[in-house]
Amino acid sequence: MMLCLYLATKVTEEPRKQRDIINVGYILANLATPSPCFLQVNSPLFNSLRYTMTQGELILMRVLGFNVNVELPHTWIATILYGMAWWRDNGHPPDDTEAVDTRVKQIASTAWRLANEVVVAGLVDRFPARSIGAACIVAALRAHKEPLPAKTLDEWAKLWAKTSGFQLALIQQAIEQNESSNFN
Repeated sequence: MMLCLYLATKVTEEPRKQRDIINVGYILANLATPSPCFLQVNSPLFNSLRYTMTQGELILMRVLGFNVNVELPHTWIATILYGMAWWRDNGHPPDDTEAVDTRVKQIASTAWRLANEVVVAGLVDRFPARSIGAACIVAALRAHKEPLPAKTLDEWAKLWAKTSGFQLALIQQAIEQNESSNFN
């Protein structure tokens, strides 16, 4: 746990000192003791934990192929919905100062929730983020019984997701399977 947290702070450009991660992890692991305390910086246990964390970081980075950046579908949800609003208004950008239609807010909220579930389920490795975002929007439109703003799913997918309707259907199927397994 300490290793993953340490690596996450590096990736998000909010690095924490290894000493701080080790001390907090040590205290959390030893809450059952009467009075857990911080480790001394040059103590044998501290040095052992620091060495283990450094080695673990190298191993984890090798396993991940040194690729710790993952594109998330949330950006694409916002981009596609904004583009759809632009398209709906005949090429005029939506006025950000106007009150956004509550229907659009509900669709965006549902799509965002689905994207969160996709990320938690680990599906972001299987499909492009743009396609996942588009599939979440289509699922949200269907959930709110809103029509797809195109003649066919394939036409909409080519326009907004630069993919096929078949791929969006596959992603939606994966999302539905994940949701059904969470309820069982």
